[in-house]
Order: sequence, then structure tokens, then C-alpha cells
Amino acid sequence: MPDWITHVLVAWSLTTVLGFKFKQFSQPNSAIVMLGALIPDIYKMNLLSDQFGIYLNDFLTPIHLPIGSLFIAALFSLFFSDRKSIFLFLIMGIATHYILDLLLFSGGMAIFYPLNPLKFQIGIISITDFNITLISIILAFFVFIAYKWSMKRKQHKLALK
Repeated sequence: MPDWITHVLVAWSLTTVLGFKFKQFSQPNSAIVMLGALIPDIYKMNLLSDQFGIYLNDFLTPIHLPIGSLFIAALFSLFFSDRKSIFLFLIMGIATHYILDLLLFSGGMAIFYPLNPLKFQIGIISITDFNITLISIILAFFVFIAYKWSMKRKQHKLALK
């Protein structure tokens, strides 16, 4: 089950690996991608609001559709001077979220809504299976080791100059 930990770790791992080759994927931009990976799950705030008798399900559920997530990303990017790059990094995070969610047996996702209401899924992971979380933690650990090794190597090269 791709939970928030999985979504954040996969986004971080992807941007860190891309950062080895492309300088745009710095740690601050990686944080923006990780934030983008969480945007679709904003709708889960209805679980908390339901406890207080405030039913926001109809209002929040569209955020877990690509069109709703893009809308939230666009709104969020307005708070920054470099709106375009912030928006693109948020979209990257949103994309990692939906790719992971498509792997689930969950009844499908209307990823092309409102153009097409059909729901899609690949269905190779059960929503009760936390092995994907374990795999993402192990992957992130190895990426972290590679990142630290790369940084140490860069510092060593700078010291030799």
C-alpha cells in the first residue's frame, strides 16, 4: 500500500538519483517534489474532519483526481516567484504518487477525468500489503548511501584542487 512514507521516499529517491546527473534536482527542489507527492492525499483530511461532524468528502475527493491535484499545485505555485519551475516540480511529485497508486488493487483511478470517467489500475499490489513501503525504505537507504558517497567524492576532488 503506497502510504505517505512510500510516496515521499520514492519522490526523494527519484530526485536524488536524477540529481547525480542534473543540477536542477537539488535538495530544495527535491523537497518540492516530495510535497507534490503528497498533494493527491490531501483528500484524506476528510477522515479527521468526519470525526468532528464536518463532512468534507464531496469537497476534498476531487483533489485525488489529476485535475484536482494540478489545480492545487497551480494554486500553491502562485506563492513563489519561480512559479513555473515550482509547478513542474510539484507535477513531478504528483506523477510519482499516481504511478504508485496505479499499482494497487483498489477499484481503479479516474486518471483522465473529466475527459474520460473510466477507472484504470495495473493491480499488482494489494492495498493491505506494506511490502512496497519496506521496499521504498530499502531503496531510499541505498540512494542515501550513494548520495553521501557522491558528496564525499566531490569534496575530495575540491580538496585536491
